[in-house]
Amino acid sequence: MAGQLIQKSEDYWLLRIYKGRNPLTKQRIYKAVKFEGSREQAQMELDKMVQEQADGVKAKQRDTTVNEHLDQWFDQVVENRYAYKTVDNYRGIVAFDVRPIVGEIKLSDLEPCHIQRIFSAMTARGVCSNTRRRIHSVMSNALDCAVAWGTLEMNPMARIEIPRREAKDMRCMSQEEVKSFLEVTDRGRHGEYFRTAVISGMRPGELAGLCWPDIDFKHGTISVQRSLIWKGKVGEGWFLVPTKTERGRREITIPDSLVNALAELRKRQDARIKLAGNRYRNDGFVFANKWGNPVHPKTFARSVFKVALVRAGLPKKIRLYDLRHTCATLLLKDGEHIKVVSERLGHSNVRITLETYVHVLPGMQRDAAKRIESLLSFE
Repeated sequence: MAGQLIQKSEDYWLLRIYKGRNPLTKQRIYKAVKFEGSREQAQMELDKMVQEQADGVKAKQRDTTVNEHLDQWFDQVVENRYAYKTVDNYRGIVAFDVRPIVGEIKLSDLEPCHIQRIFSAMTARGVCSNTRRRIHSVMSNALDCAVAWGTLEMNPMARIEIPRREAKDMRCMSQEEVKSFLEVTDRGRHGEYFRTAVISGMRPGELAGLCWPDIDFKHGTISVQRSLIWKGKVGEGWFLVPTKTERGRREITIPDSLVNALAELRKRQDARIKLAGNRYRNDGFVFANKWGNPVHPKTFARSVFKVALVRAGLPKKIRLYDLRHTCATLLLKDGEHIKVVSERLGHSNVRITLETYVHVLPGMQRDAAKRIESLLSFE
């Protein structure tokens, strides 16, 4: 544990020791003490402060296990900082990948070699790099809190290398495959859903939470305001949450063909509401089932989306989320500016778009080479 000796004037010093990071703001926390005397006296006082803090940490961490600290971290930090879906995800990966391996180890005994076992076990199971990177982030945050709370002297995650980012597993449709897919889905009752997904690039949760006031039929835009989150399994309820970031709240321009299709869907839904009466739960969702309830992505993917893929002669490994990737990939391949695509997808910054769709760039580079050749009339 390092200390800082800062000279303010002759025989006047500021003694400062690092106490960790604020678990919410991530700002560094220091204990600072003013001291008057010689450099040697100031250094002795600083060494004393460092030793006292180290002794205090050891006393606090003597009986605290990793599991006990994680329980406290979830209750006091995670539950108050993150959205429901993020909390649920963190609890799941920690319960499955962290607790069985290091949960019963005392914080005072926790070493990088213990944590490395977590990543070794995940790699052996074939867990993707994104999940391993998420575990690294979760454990770093959790142990930063232990340092800030005085139950850990140093965060061992600082000595663990962040898992290398790998290309995401996605299967985007080609232009011809999209046409074949939409020809199939247009004949069913969910044709508008799939057209909106491919054209807008919205996330499944954003599509599920889309309401009629969010659509401007006059100007041909969709306003993305929220996502719909399901609690646990089907039937356990749902709730609406704001978009994760400010950029996630966006306005998407849609073509006239989709505007007209959604207008027809609105007419059919109004007729269904009139026919069903009180049996229809009219919460204003654009893509609702026959009783007005929002669609559940997992159930919808299994019973509707996968069936449509088979009928269109496409691989079943394509995911519902891949319709969003398909939108972005087709736009980029057609020469659309990456900033425009990033804004359409609602990414917090262009860097995320670049990292996600780096596989599209080689083809774009070839097109750029041909374009510059044509402009300069190279023969």
